[in-house]
Amino acid sequence: MNSRTQTGPAHKAPADSRVTLAHIMSEHDTNLYGTVHGGVVMKLVDDAAAAAAGRHSNGPAVTVSVDSMAFLRPVRAGQLLTVHAALDRAGRTSMGIAVRVTAEPWNTSGRVIDVATAHLTFVAIDSAGSPRAVPALRDGDPSADEAGRAAT
Repeated sequence: MNSRTQTGPAHKAPADSRVTLAHIMSEHDTNLYGTVHGGVVMKLVDDAAAAAAGRHSNGPAVTVSVDSMAFLRPVRAGQLLTVHAALDRAGRTSMGIAVRVTAEPWNTSGRVIDVATAHLTFVAIDSAGSPRAVPALRDGDPSADEAGRAAT
């Protein structure tokens, strides 16, 4: 292999690790105002970003920081929440993940609305919990720009 990563290619496109996670919001997810708790949305954002980081790094990766999180509109019970996560940066051991969250009716075709955006940083770890190298993002890959637009 190469010195960048022990278990995969030296370079990957953002599309190689893109993740879409969907969940129907229920009454159990709501707060006293009748909208979905921000923490519920944040957990789904972290789950999708972790899956994208794990796919890119070919193994475990942990959240280092939530660099930004913006709630754009409230989410209600009965909406299908979809979380789109994609890599927008790969360092030696760290990865930046852009996340876009949308909502729509769960049972009919309807308008899809943006409800949140986020950016998280993950670090790949080995079995001892130490940082390990990750593949680089392909330079000039058109999917990198597409990933950023799709996830943010």
